[in-house]
Amino acid sequence: MSESLLQPPHSLGIPFPNVVSQYAEQDDTQFVAASRNGDQDAFAMLVQRHQRRGFNLDFRMLQNYEEASEITQETFLAAWQGLPSFRGDARFSTWLYRIAYNCCLKQLEQRKRDRTLQVAMQAEWKPELNIEEQANAELEAHACQALVRKQLSTLPTKYRIVLILRHLQDMTYEEMAEILKLPIGTIKTHLFRARNLLKERLEAFELDWSSRTRG
Repeated sequence: MSESLLQPPHSLGIPFPNVVSQYAEQDDTQFVAASRNGDQDAFAMLVQRHQRRGFNLDFRMLQNYEEASEITQETFLAAWQGLPSFRGDARFSTWLYRIAYNCCLKQLEQRKRDRTLQVAMQAEWKPELNIEEQANAELEAHACQALVRKQLSTLPTKYRIVLILRHLQDMTYEEMAEILKLPIGTIKTHLFRARNLLKERLEAFELDWSSRTRG
């Protein structure tokens, strides 16, 4: 597959003027069929159509632009390689976002391993921060990021993903169930718990912030 199809554009939109004119009236089903036959122009259209929402999902999961760009590329590469196994039971977009979700989970697991190694190495070379320094560092981090985004990123993955898909990606319960491979009832339960947990954490942060500023 041509690497040019997977370059991470700053605008999140890859211009394919010739491809657009050729395929503008076709839908995903036709593009997928053509792509499975090796038509890279057809797959370029699928990339163009879905990379913005795919990147948004990755970024909201990972909270890191560079990682999200890499995972978006990894997602489309995996989709291209996996097209022969795509049976069309679900929409292409649903299948694609499921791949993106799984790629994000792998990246988060790798991040945990990297962080564990980093902490172990730091412990060997410098003393741990005292409680006051830790508190100041945490307050500084909060000051640099939007509060809701920060608290959202601390939620367990199963709660964070349902909030992202439902409220930031505007997906239906049916689409979410297909992507996450969960019953709709479980999706709704996770959403209920996720909303309550996020609310509790926001309220706790606000209370803690108020007590610190008063002190």
